[in-house]
Amino acid sequence: MIKFFRHIRQRLLSEGKTRNYLLYAIGEIVLVVIGILIALQINNWNEYRKDISKSRAILGEFKKDLASDTTGINRVVRLLEQRTSYEAWALNKVAYDKSQVDSLREAFFSPVHQEFIKDRTYMKLQVSQNPNLTGFLDLQNDLTTYYTDTKFLLDYNNQEEEEFLKQYKVNTLLRKELEMQLDPFPTLSSEEKQVETLISYAQSIEGRNFLKENYSRRSGMIRYFNRVKNEAQELIQKINTQLATEK
Repeated sequence: MIKFFRHIRQRLLSEGKTRNYLLYAIGEIVLVVIGILIALQINNWNEYRKDISKSRAILGEFKKDLASDTTGINRVVRLLEQRTSYEAWALNKVAYDKSQVDSLREAFFSPVHQEFIKDRTYMKLQVSQNPNLTGFLDLQNDLTTYYTDTKFLLDYNNQEEEEFLKQYKVNTLLRKELEMQLDPFPTLSSEEKQVETLISYAQSIEGRNFLKENYSRRSGMIRYFNRVKNEAQELIQKINTQLATEK
């Protein structure tokens, strides 16, 4: 092919057809440029398809993280609902008898309940050479909101849960008065004395205020955790739809 074009150029020069030669040379340059542009376009298309394939794989990892968030949130919501049910039970009464002491213990001696968004895939994407989900930029914006704004508020709720139980003196007060029972070891005070102490605290203003604050705060946590779970489920659905659409 190269010899063919060279032969044409030589023939035009030998015949003195300078104008035709110049037109031919320009045409040849144009053909070369077009060939280069086509090659670049093919290369760009191939790179784009590679990026699409990579984005699809990353979205699969996002789905795993979001499914884990949903499972974890369901678990912690069940625990919070159990705790608020004990608190509601205690608040609906103004007096207690000794047979109800186990329920009172559940209402007052409350562990910390937290759940955190799994951002492993999101952080991995952020530090990669190409932090964009090629072909899925709208979906990436939704994911970014989830892993920044939503995560920030969820972390705040988790911190509030921990700080409230640390700062409130109820656990410290009750632990000073109520010795933990552990068989086969004896306790310093009688069981009857400890029951009276707990009932007395439960019927005090301080005790009821603790229950009310805890109940209100945790009820808000339940609502927000469920909202985050719904966001995670919606994102999973969006990912499924986008993966089915973008082939």
